[in-house]
Amino acid sequence: MSNLLLGLILGLWSGVAMVLNLSGLGVRTPIITGILSGLCVGNVKMGLDVGSVMLINSLGFYTYGGATIPDFITGSIFGTVVGAKAGDVNAGIVVAQGISLLMTQMDILGRSTTTVFQHLGEAALAQNNIPKFELMTLMGTLPWLLSRAVPVFLGMLLIENVVVLTNFANSVVWIQKGLAVVGGALPAVGFALLLTYMDLKKYWPFFIIGFVLYAYAGMGTVALALVGLAAASFFVRGGVE
Repeated sequence: MSNLLLGLILGLWSGVAMVLNLSGLGVRTPIITGILSGLCVGNVKMGLDVGSVMLINSLGFYTYGGATIPDFITGSIFGTVVGAKAGDVNAGIVVAQGISLLMTQMDILGRSTTTVFQHLGEAALAQNNIPKFELMTLMGTLPWLLSRAVPVFLGMLLIENVVVLTNFANSVVWIQKGLAVVGGALPAVGFALLLTYMDLKKYWPFFIIGFVLYAYAGMGTVALALVGLAAASFFVRGGVE
């Protein structure tokens, strides 16, 4: 697939999915975007690997009102494509993290531009001009769409330059080791951020139990999730009646 076609597909997806999220359809997630990006470059596993790490990093991040958070979804797109083309998942994860942080500026731009249409819509509503109000409401989604679609489209056109830099970094031993360390540490960072939102003073026994079951008993993540679900149900219901 050419970079132009790749940019059109992923750019359109990123923009439209952003608008769908505004309507309450939660289709714009790191995992879904990672899988779609992986399909486009012929490496679904890379999409799952990068998308899952970005999903972990996004846990605990919520945007309320005018709050801006890292765009881990757009990061998943760039990380998957770079990782697939460079053949290095660690490089893909590092690129994804960097793009996620840079995209906060585009989020601010999109939010700021949307207010122009909001004010025009309010003025139309004050004049009881319902058709114009509806038009301005729809137009207000354009900044959101373009703030994601344009960077992704342009990024895919220039993605080969990023891949060249990544391959050069991988050719330097100390940089390669650094990428491996950073890529391996990012999931831990995501879990650490999630822990900051938990009341560990109250729930620390569950933290220790989960660690022991995983580290010493060799229990898998699915089994751990089921144990956690049972423990949470038991705790919420107040124990044995």
